[in-house]
Amino acid sequence: MTEASAITAQQDDVSSAPAAVAAQAEQIVRRAGPWLEWLTRTGWAAKGVVYLLMGLTAVNIVRLQPTDDEASPEGALARVMERSGGRLLLLILGVGLLLYVLWRVLTVVMIAGNDLSHWLDRAGYTFSGLFYLALAWTALTSVLRDERPEDGNTIERISRALMDTQWTRVLLGVGGLVTIGVGLYFLVHKAGRRAFTDDLDEVDRTIGANDAYGRAVLLAGVVGWTGRAIVTALVGFFVTRAAVRFDASEARGFDRALNEAATTDLGAVLVGCAAAGLIVYGAYCLLSIPHRCLEIER
Repeated sequence: MTEASAITAQQDDVSSAPAAVAAQAEQIVRRAGPWLEWLTRTGWAAKGVVYLLMGLTAVNIVRLQPTDDEASPEGALARVMERSGGRLLLLILGVGLLLYVLWRVLTVVMIAGNDLSHWLDRAGYTFSGLFYLALAWTALTSVLRDERPEDGNTIERISRALMDTQWTRVLLGVGGLVTIGVGLYFLVHKAGRRAFTDDLDEVDRTIGANDAYGRAVLLAGVVGWTGRAIVTALVGFFVTRAAVRFDASEARGFDRALNEAATTDLGAVLVGCAAAGLIVYGAYCLLSIPHRCLEIER
């Protein structure tokens, strides 16, 4: 075998590796059958509850009503813990989030393509899985310790840590810009182009092509992803501003970003839209459960 042919063979092996892993994952999914489908849908239900609670807390921010609850994922968990029987509910929610993480792992390994878009999908699903894994860990450790979940100021803590040197400050600014970009991606691709329907069975991007239930799922998805886009872009804006001004105290997580934005008339409108969007996104997660598909487009 010549050197050129050896290199070609290695490249073929590398390019075929994702397809081989995806094929194995798909076989596992098919063998698992209905129970895996049930676990996946339970995970989506848990995710929906988190966003519903985030949105309801954000409504109080718009109404300028003082509250100890945070409009953040951790704040949503804290609200559950404080209710009667909250420890058991939080345990169920934490397990449900772990099941959602399991689904995210499957979505990563079931992508067979090797193009840039496929790798971007893998990166996005991986980040999503890590985010909800951390949230599940917060829920379950709070249950074991029988205490309120920790506050959601992770972004502020990271920002302070990255303000020590010039290059880490630049890194923080890039992270803020990327976060804004993610928000725009949610707005344009997910909400505008209705790309979320790719993960749903029997829900078409064209509203007239759906039955009444399908139209409700489609509309909830568009409004919900718009709400997520606004919140994500606001967080990115405050992180970027903190890097530009060299002031870590100006970085904002979910809750503080919404609180500060609500202090202006335009900001209050944005926060109101975000609050409604988060509530509707939670409803979308619940409504879309019957249409969730385990097949991944290759």
